[in-house]
Amino acid sequence: MRKSNYFKKGDIIIYLFLIVFFGSLVIKTLNFKSYSSSNAEIYVNNKLKYVYPLTEEEKKFFVPTDIGGVNVVIKDKRIRVTTSNSPLKLDVKQGWIKSPGQVIIGIPDKLLIKIVGKEEDEEVDFIIK
Repeated sequence: MRKSNYFKKGDIIIYLFLIVFFGSLVIKTLNFKSYSSSNAEIYVNNKLKYVYPLTEEEKKFFVPTDIGGVNVVIKDKRIRVTTSNSPLKLDVKQGWIKSPGQVIIGIPDKLLIKIVGKEEDEEVDFIIK
């Protein structure tokens, strides 16, 4: 006997479910809001100490910490730690960051550098502190 190459009723239901499932994933992905990096927030000992705008031109500055301090560079809308007094220098090894949500963490320095962004093409409705 020869088997038919046609879909069975159960096959069609499974294929329709998969199409709807993956279609909804695509729609949700397209609706994500995009953010552009705008500022770098620098925390020392869990306190916000500095907020710098990420700019194209190069800017170098020193951030004092409990174990001496770190040198920081902003360039091409990116930021990085260039020198640190910590033994392993993990904050230096993390390199450049540029996207909202990325962080540089220095454990012995008690340092956190975080990129914050703003929504593109959106107006701010309200700000919660």
